[in-house]
Amino acid sequence: MDDDCAPWASDLLNSTINEGQLRLVEILGEGAYGVVFRAIDETSPTSSACPEPRQFAVKIMERADSRTRRWRYQQREVAAHLTVADHPNIVSVHDVFECEFFIYIVLEYCVGGDLFNPMLENRVYCRNDALVKSVFVQLLDAVQYCHNHGIYHRDLKPDNILTNEDGSEIKLADFGLSTIAKFSDAFGCGSQNYMSPECIGEDYDFHPYSTEASDIWSLGVILTNLIAGRNPWDYASINDRSFMRYLANPGYLREILPISQEASNVLQAVFTTDPGLRITLNALRERVLAVDTFFMTEEEIERGSTYVKIAAATYAPRGTDGELVKQLSIVTDSEAFELLQQSSSITESRIPEEAKFVICASSGVSSDASSSTEESNGPVTPETHAQDSVKLQQVPELGENEKIGTLVMPVIRKGRTLPAYYDEIPPPIAPMVL
Repeated sequence: MDDDCAPWASDLLNSTINEGQLRLVEILGEGAYGVVFRAIDETSPTSSACPEPRQFAVKIMERADSRTRRWRYQQREVAAHLTVADHPNIVSVHDVFECEFFIYIVLEYCVGGDLFNPMLENRVYCRNDALVKSVFVQLLDAVQYCHNHGIYHRDLKPDNILTNEDGSEIKLADFGLSTIAKFSDAFGCGSQNYMSPECIGEDYDFHPYSTEASDIWSLGVILTNLIAGRNPWDYASINDRSFMRYLANPGYLREILPISQEASNVLQAVFTTDPGLRITLNALRERVLAVDTFFMTEEEIERGSTYVKIAAATYAPRGTDGELVKQLSIVTDSEAFELLQQSSSITESRIPEEAKFVICASSGVSSDASSSTEESNGPVTPETHAQDSVKLQQVPELGENEKIGTLVMPVIRKGRTLPAYYDEIPPPIAPMVL
């Protein structure tokens, strides 16, 4: 069990809920606002053909006072998930009930755990184009279904994508940060590595941003995870060296990651810093399906930078004894750091003059207009607000001989969701019918 788990979680282990029907047998994880347990159905019949009882995942949240904003957030999460739970690639909801102290959401149990297990533990997606396409398109379809129903997830990341045993099927989960607002002023909402720059807000003068476009950015980071087993950067801000290098040279991703030119082109369409120009979900689906391969060839890796070689070696398929892994070997973190310190192919690069500006507001959102955030009364449309000129923020100048510094390749880490720091008030939601 996680040491940071809610103090009441251990007290609920091995207890029963819902009039003795479900026994909580294991803590699976903790999100920003709840703890998820594996539960077995004590009343389900067993047989020789099916000797194990039915299993469920149960998310338990401390029940907030009905007069508070937190209670409204809890109602919003349940309502949002119920709205989209009938999609085959979204975790289904079996029941919702509450007591004096807790709210219980009984969910479909996914035996494979989250996407980190097949991706990093078993590395089943590495150099497997068909599987990457299949899994990512499943995710795109789930997110598209949410958007079509007016639900924007805002916390898309591997932790919130659950899988079957072999990682070939996925289900989107955890709607704790979801919203019905097409535009939001909830800055810093989500998980650091997967936030869009406009959601971070600091480089965009904190303009309201499109929640739809922000979800698409997060999907691009997840696609990078599947292909390369790495994050493209830690934080999509000009304060992040890797992100600055990408702004200076969009082809930079192929200088540090073993991805194909086709994959790089798709990611550039996603990682467009103007949300109004970012690729749509439908177009992204078409582009992904049209890709021949997401991965560099062995020859390209051999000619590539130290960063590419390290990333390729450390994300090789489990049990692979092919020539590629023989040539590269598997390097430890300390060996990788030593190689990075020795490498100068990227460390010595400079940001060119023409790349010292980044887009800081969507060309489709007025800088002084109210938006359909959780605090506002209506949507922003092209008819009600003309497009404004895109604002630019200057990247800090470097001295004549000053360089950006040594690049450290961002590594995927499982982490807790960062809560939003904002005063966003969600719209009222009708009470749950239990």
